[in-house]
Amino acid sequence: MTREIPNRVARVLATLLMVLLMIAPAHAETLALPKSGAEPVALMLSDTTRSENRSSELLQVFVGTEVLCCTGRTPIAGRYAQTGDTLAFSPAFGFEPGQDYVARILTAHGEELVPFSIPAAVAAVPAAVTEVYPSGDTLPENVLRFYIHFSVPMTPHVAFNYITLRDTYGVTDEAAFMRFKQELWNEDRTRLTVLIDPGRIKREVATNVELGPALLAGQRYTLSVDGGWTSADGTSVLPAFTRAFRVSEALRERPDTRLWTVNTPCAGTRDPLTVSFDRPFDRHLLTQALRLKTATGLGLDGAVQIGDQETTWSFKPHQPWPEEELHLVANPVLEDVAGNNFRDLLDHFAGPQEIDPSSTSLPIRIRDCAG
Repeated sequence: MTREIPNRVARVLATLLMVLLMIAPAHAETLALPKSGAEPVALMLSDTTRSENRSSELLQVFVGTEVLCCTGRTPIAGRYAQTGDTLAFSPAFGFEPGQDYVARILTAHGEELVPFSIPAAVAAVPAAVTEVYPSGDTLPENVLRFYIHFSVPMTPHVAFNYITLRDTYGVTDEAAFMRFKQELWNEDRTRLTVLIDPGRIKREVATNVELGPALLAGQRYTLSVDGGWTSADGTSVLPAFTRAFRVSEALRERPDTRLWTVNTPCAGTRDPLTVSFDRPFDRHLLTQALRLKTATGLGLDGAVQIGDQETTWSFKPHQPWPEEELHLVANPVLEDVAGNNFRDLLDHFAGPQEIDPSSTSLPIRIRDCAG
């Protein structure tokens, strides 16, 4: 009797162990799940499953959660590859980070569902508005454009779901901006150009008469970029950004270099030459529309900086300054922030006016400071 009890206990324990082995999760040892969108799902095959089933019966992958899987649903398309005892499935377009999936596998113990997901990629640089131009706290009533810079490329075709112009009372002007079929991005979609509708700027134009100017002198406004806009790669979401400014009287005169002043450096040095303007100019045109030239027409090489809310231009030469007269030459297409250039005004009642050559070239005498 005493011998039978231990034997009976041993048989019960053995039976329990077999049951536990049968119900243990098969995928713990037989299924390798991907850690990135480019990796496959890999199933270790037993002799039974390998000999009796096709690849598509042994392993299928579905989009969604385990609750919704899998009867009546179509598994995602892809290709199978078998190497030795391993069957690998790779989806046709890769696994999407952040998406839920379910692998349905057939093991020696039956069918099993294994949920998994690919960790969402973490943005190396979070999306943010980094700069807005014009950068001045006060802008003319007829300011034409804003440049909005982002830290990363942004999703296109949704800009005006997020960008708004609001007045002092928080009221949005739905007709303030021009909405083109193609948004005005730079090549890598990190800078967006936003234009105030010229019809709201030009006097006696139907839109201006009907709706009035988008901006009124003496008032305060806020340019807003609402939060929720996703980066182009989907890894980051833009936080909300606002930029408040006051509006001054409109600029309705053409630029003229004779109204500019120059801080002249000494010959033989590489100190910067700084030009102060009578008005703010277009930030991006300033970087390329001004050139320093010698009397013989040779250009000087150096580094340009724009400052003081786009009202100064500084040039630091690569070589020491020569003791001679130079000329700062403005390309006639250079515009101020209201879209006025040396050839014409954005808002005018007559045709184009003739350019006075002296208005586009400013003589600069480099000083001899040695004595």
